[in-house]
Amino acid sequence: MTLAVTLVQDLTAAGFVALGLAIAYRWYRERGRAQGKLALGLIALGVVAALGRLPSSLLLSVIVIVGFMLSGFFVLLFRNEFIPLGRTAYRAAYALLGFAILVGVFDAVALQHASPLVTSAAAFVLISTWAIFTGEPIVRFWLSSNVLPAVQKARMRFLSLGFAVLIAILFVDVLGGGALQSPAALIVTQLLALAVVPLIYVSFAPPPLLRRIWRMSEENELRSAMQDLLIFSPDRQDLADRAVFWAVRLLGATSGFIADSNGKVIASVGIDADRAAKLISNHAEASAQVVQAPLHMAEGEGSLAVVGGRFTPLFGSDEISQLRAYANSVSAGLERARVTERLAAIEEHKTQFLNLASHELRGPVTVIRGYVSMLEGGLLGNLNERGRTAAGVMAAKVSEMNELIEEMIEAARLEEGGLTLRTVEADLRDIAQSAASTVAPLIEPQHRMVMDLPERRVRVNVDPDRTRTIIANLLSNAIKYSPAGGEIICQVRARAGVARVAVTDQGLGIAREDLPTLFTRFGRVITPQTEHLKGTGLGLFLGRQLARMQGGDITVASVEGKGSTFTLQLPVALVAESASAGLLETPMSDGELRTDERPSATRARR
Repeated sequence: MTLAVTLVQDLTAAGFVALGLAIAYRWYRERGRAQGKLALGLIALGVVAALGRLPSSLLLSVIVIVGFMLSGFFVLLFRNEFIPLGRTAYRAAYALLGFAILVGVFDAVALQHASPLVTSAAAFVLISTWAIFTGEPIVRFWLSSNVLPAVQKARMRFLSLGFAVLIAILFVDVLGGGALQSPAALIVTQLLALAVVPLIYVSFAPPPLLRRIWRMSEENELRSAMQDLLIFSPDRQDLADRAVFWAVRLLGATSGFIADSNGKVIASVGIDADRAAKLISNHAEASAQVVQAPLHMAEGEGSLAVVGGRFTPLFGSDEISQLRAYANSVSAGLERARVTERLAAIEEHKTQFLNLASHELRGPVTVIRGYVSMLEGGLLGNLNERGRTAAGVMAAKVSEMNELIEEMIEAARLEEGGLTLRTVEADLRDIAQSAASTVAPLIEPQHRMVMDLPERRVRVNVDPDRTRTIIANLLSNAIKYSPAGGEIICQVRARAGVARVAVTDQGLGIAREDLPTLFTRFGRVITPQTEHLKGTGLGLFLGRQLARMQGGDITVASVEGKGSTFTLQLPVALVAESASAGLLETPMSDGELRTDERPSATRARR
C-alpha cells in the first residue's frame, strides 16, 4: 500500500510538472501577458509539486512555501489582467502575500517542534491566503462565463473547477488532520489532485473534438444564422448589420463593426461610427482591443472587426479562429447582395429605358403611319406601280415597328405591375383569325399559311387584344424563322378543359440547349442563320407572361433544322351543364398537326 501511495504522489507531482512545462511552452509561443501570469502560477505550482518529492530540508521548505504562495498570487495577477483590482485591493494583496510568506517561513524555521495545534494554525493561514488568491478569481470567472459563448464558458469553468478542487483538497487535508493520513485517503486525495491537471490544461488548449462537443449547443443556431445571412438578408446593408451582430455574439464581445476598403464604417453594433473610425485610424489602440478579420470584396479588402471583451484574448482563441472563417462567409454574402442590388438596378434601368424609348417612339411612328396610309389611299396624289409597292413595304415596316413599340410598352407595364387584363368570353377561332390577318403583310411568296380551325366555337375567358398579340407574335416568329419558306400551320383545338393554339413551322428549329433562353426578357437565340434577323427578345417573354396571367402558358417543341411548334394553352370558359363538353371540344392527338385528315376544319390559305 505504501508503494501505491508513493507511486500516486509521484504521478501527481509529475502531472503538475508536465502542466507547468506545457503552459510554459504555450507562453513561449504566444507571449500573451495574461497567459504569462497564469503560466507563472502553474509553473510555480509544478515546482512546488516536484520539490515536495525531494528529501526535506530547511531551505527546501522555505522555497516550497514561497513558491506555493506565489503560485496563488500569480493567479490573482492573472485575474487582474481581465478585471483590474482597485488600488487598495492591490496593496492589500501584496501585504497579505508578505504576511503569509513570513508566517510560512517562521513556521518552517521556528515552529518545527511546536504543538500540532500551532502548526495547523500556521498551515491554515497559508492555505487560507492561497485560497483567497485563487478563490476570488475562479468565482469571478465562473460567474462571468454565464454570458459568454459555449467554448469560452467551458474553458473558464474548467479552470475554475480545477482550482476549486485544489482548494478543497488543501482545506480537507489541513482540517482533517490525522484522519486523512491513511494510505487509502492519501491515494484518493492524490488522484483528485491529479485529475486537476487535465481540467486546467484543457482550459488553455482544448482539443478540437472537445471544442466541437462544447459547441454543439450553438451549432444549429449558428447554422441558422449563416443561412439567414447568406440567403434571406434582403439587401447589403441589412446583411452587414446582421453579420456584425452575429460576430459580436460569436466572440462574446461587447461591440463590433464592418468597414469597407476605404475605412468607412458601413455597419456597427454596440459602438458608434465615430468611435469605430478612431479605432481603425489608431492602429496601436486597435491592436490591443480589436480582433479583425479581412473581408475580401470586389472594391478591395474591408474588415470585420470585433471589440473584444475582457476574456477574449486568452479564452476566446477558438472563437477568433471561427471569426476568420465566418468572415469569409460574410464576404461571400456581401458580394452576393452587391451583385443582387446591381442586377436589380440594371433591371430597373431597363424598365425605365423601355418606358422612355417606347413612349418617345410612339409619336413619330404614329405620324409616319398616318402619312403612309394617306399615300396608300391616294390622298397625297396618285402613285405609280413602283410607288404603290414602296408604300406597301413602308406600311408593313411601320406596322412591324408599331408592334415592337407595343411590346416594349407592355413589357414595361408588366415589370412595373401596371399591366391589367380586360377579360371577356370570346371565340378563340376569331382571335386566331384576327391575329393571322395582322401578320398577313409579312408573309413572303414562299410561305403558305394554313388555318386549321374546328367547326364549333372554342370559348375562352381572355383579354382578346392581348391574346391576339400573343398569337400574332407566334405567327410572325414562324414566318421570320422560316427563311426558306414552307407551310405555317395555326391549329386551334379544345380538349379536357384546355384550349390550344399550336403554331407550327418548317423553319430553322431550335437546339435543345437554347430552349431555356427563349422565354427570358431580351432572350434571343443567336446563330449564324439567325444573327441577321431583327428582334428584341421581348415577344415570347411577354407572350408567356400574358398567357400565365390568364391561367395558361406557352410551351415549345422543336427539332433543330426541321422546325418548331409553339403552343398557347388557355383554360376554356365555364358553361352551363347542358352545353356538354362535346360541344366545346374536338379530339386532338398531342403533337399531331395533320391538316389533311380533318375534313371538318376550316382552312384558310394566304
